[in-house]
Amino acid sequence: MTMKAVTMEINNKGDDYFFYRLLSLLQKQIPYSIKEIARIRDDVYLIKTDQVLFILKGYSSYQKLKIQEAFTHSLHKEGFTQTYRFYLLSEEPLILDRMLFGCIEYIQPSDQTFSYQSKVYRKEALALLNTYYETTAKLVDSYKHILPKHQMIEKWMERSIQFKRNVPIIRYFLDEQVINTIVYWADWSLATLETEKHFFENGKKVILHGDVAHHNFLRGQNELLYLIDFDLISIGPTSVDYVQFANRILPIINWSFYQLEKMAVFQPLVKNKAFLIALAYPTDLFREWNRLIRQNNCKDKFTLHRLVQLTSNQFTKRKKFIHKIMKIIEKME
Repeated sequence: MTMKAVTMEINNKGDDYFFYRLLSLLQKQIPYSIKEIARIRDDVYLIKTDQVLFILKGYSSYQKLKIQEAFTHSLHKEGFTQTYRFYLLSEEPLILDRMLFGCIEYIQPSDQTFSYQSKVYRKEALALLNTYYETTAKLVDSYKHILPKHQMIEKWMERSIQFKRNVPIIRYFLDEQVINTIVYWADWSLATLETEKHFFENGKKVILHGDVAHHNFLRGQNELLYLIDFDLISIGPTSVDYVQFANRILPIINWSFYQLEKMAVFQPLVKNKAFLIALAYPTDLFREWNRLIRQNNCKDKFTLHRLVQLTSNQFTKRKKFIHKIMKIIEKME
């Protein structure tokens, strides 16, 4: 087969030369005829062969790739089948530009996109996470010397420092009072958590997913829901992932404490001081603003507008939510 026989979808961001080298690598080491290469995002490609479709994903080290291969194998072995497997299609490591590539089972997606906008879907995602935690609780001993402990608070401290460094740029886009209030919430949350952080250290340990965003749930064509992308797995109590899940859905439920506490998994958690304090930390805003500036995307009008809207449009509702949390905590003391 010649290079011209392959369709390459570069999505206007690819490198022709890289694609041809990637094709050459696959043709040499994969026992199938390559028909199409489509770039999904950085270092992730959909590969169509004459036998099978699979995802080709890049990892920065051999160790990271092998951990992912071993972990997904362990999940399936323990009975958690609602995720992908890795294929061993090459006897030699697939290496290109110092990146190691793994071959991942392609899960045919449904026409229905999964979203946290749906109450039913949120409930389904939490049920799947619960099954995932029940499975990974059995794997902690096997992975405790391989995976890191979670570093939620440490990451939050780093994000706060970086956001404050970025304030001179952010001032061009946000009102000073809004910025000061956001920084105050972060400082209050981190300072108050100092004496309560044991809550996120104690309790039954599982292997946390680490990124429970909606895009890491995939509705398969068979209508099953799958959990994907385990790049940020670590060891800790489920409360760490549940803080992140709550942060993801709060803007969708209009920062309603009432709606949050109605969800079964959060009913005991919102009675805990540490969990409430953590909900006040503006992790989503810090993450997105820091990323925008780190990637030098301030001239991207669409991305910037979306982020300003995210910050400003929900500011009043978020403020009301955090004030409610502070009042609840005052009554606990």
